[in-house]
Parts: sequence; C-alpha cells; structure tokens
Amino acid sequence: MNENLLAGAKEKTVIFDGAMGTLLMAAGLSPGETPELWNLEKPDVVMDIHRRYFEAGSDVVHTNTFGGNPLKLADRGLEEKMELINSEAAKIAKEVCPEGKFVAGDIGPTGKMLKPLGDVTPEEMETCFHSQAAALIRGGADLISIETMFSMEEALLALKGAKRAGDLLVAASITYTKTKSGFFTMMGEGVVQSVSALEETGADVIAANCTLGSQDMISLTKEIRAATKKPILIQPNAGKPITRNGVTQYRQTPSEFAQDGRHLKEAGADMIGGCCGTDPEFIRELSKAVG
Repeated sequence: MNENLLAGAKEKTVIFDGAMGTLLMAAGLSPGETPELWNLEKPDVVMDIHRRYFEAGSDVVHTNTFGGNPLKLADRGLEEKMELINSEAAKIAKEVCPEGKFVAGDIGPTGKMLKPLGDVTPEEMETCFHSQAAALIRGGADLISIETMFSMEEALLALKGAKRAGDLLVAASITYTKTKSGFFTMMGEGVVQSVSALEETGADVIAANCTLGSQDMISLTKEIRAATKKPILIQPNAGKPITRNGVTQYRQTPSEFAQDGRHLKEAGADMIGGCCGTDPEFIRELSKAVG
C-alpha cells in the first residue's frame, strides 16, 4: 500500500478529504458530544460522510478518530472503548473505500502536557499513541495520519508510537501559526527544525494542517519543500474563521479554495486536502483543479 500511494503521488496530486467535524455538526452533533462515539452509535452517518468524500474525488479519507486516543477518551470515561471505537472507525471507512483508494487512521493530539509542565510522561504518551494506531491497523487502516500537532515533542511521540504499531506509511502533520518572523508551532519550533525532526524519526510524509487558510499555506508549503525531498501533504482551513454570536463560520468558497490548491501544487505539495470548514464540495472543486 505504501508503495502504491507514494507512487501515485509522483504521477498526480493525491487528494485527501476535508473536515469531519464540520459535517458531523451539520448532521446533528451537539457541542460537547464525543464525535468518536458516532462510530458506534451512528455508523451510517459516518459512513455516508466517507462515501461523499470518495465520490467528490478523495483518494484518501480519514477515520473519525481525531480524539480517539486513550488519554483523551479517558477524560470522558470512554477509555475502555478505545479499541472498539478505533477499529470500528477503520472498518466503517473501509466498507465504502473504492478499489485503488485508501483509508488513513486519524490520530490527533491528546490535549495533555508532558512533564514537567503537565502530568504525562513521554513513555505514557507514546504508549497511548501506539495503542490507538494498533487499533486502527487492526480495523483495516491503510496508513496512519498524525495531524494537528501543536507540539513537536508530542508529534514525535505519536510518530514513534505509530511506527511501532505496524509497517504502514505514516504522515505526520504539524500545525503552524504565522508570525512576523515566519511560521512556528505553538511551542516555538520553526519549519526547518520541525521537518528535520520528523524526517529523523521516520515520517514518510511531511504534512501541515489547520489554523492557516489556503493563502498562507502556499508560503508555508514553499518553506517545507525547501526543507525536505519527502512527499508533502497540505490541508488548509477554508480561509480565516469569523465568529459571530458564538458561531464560527468560514467564508472561503470552494472555487477560491481550489484556485489556491493550484498554487499549493506549484509550491511543492504532492498531496492536498482540507481541514476546518471544508466539505465534499471543496474537495470536488479541488480535485477538478489539480487532479
């Protein structure tokens, strides 16, 4: 599988899916509700979202497991359901995955701080990510996608845990913010430092997602490309969010997103998808623009 996906990226732009949470909320997910529980309680809704993304042109879709790691689920009293939540999520996505396309086991951050700032040891965090990755692989995930990592240290622990879980391709995505001095993680790591650390730890695909819209991601992609020869995955938000009366909205249109997708490709992105605010229509337009 790794070889097929990486080979495909040399021939064309690989299209990933867009947001999961945006569509779950549109389907009735309430604030504070655990999205990952829908893998068990409303699998048909989750499956339909995957199907819509594949039909829109996605080559790869993410499982509904962004917050499915043991540490995060434990905060909701769901740690004992970790294995079932993740394995079922992968099975749901695989059930509607067309031949020649792929399911990425989605791993997001724990929401915890490492010692001495927090109460979690590096060993505990790596074990946490390893167990989630193993459950996703048992469910049939074709690759692992680590995303929305604000801390390089946590990203590297997730990468190590995923690599121990199985011989699958692992994409590791860092979330950067744009400052006057350039792009940095929340913990202050720059692009070159981050890319180098991910490569040394074994990332197969270097990625960036969330926080930034597609316009800012173009400049970031150029910096990442200058720092690595590995495949690059970029997943921007649908522009900058606007919050009114407590409701966050993204105003970028699918056609505007797709136009920026062309520039992301020119900047060096081998794989492109969407993050917050994007939906199957964004992916459909993106696929037309760069596929």
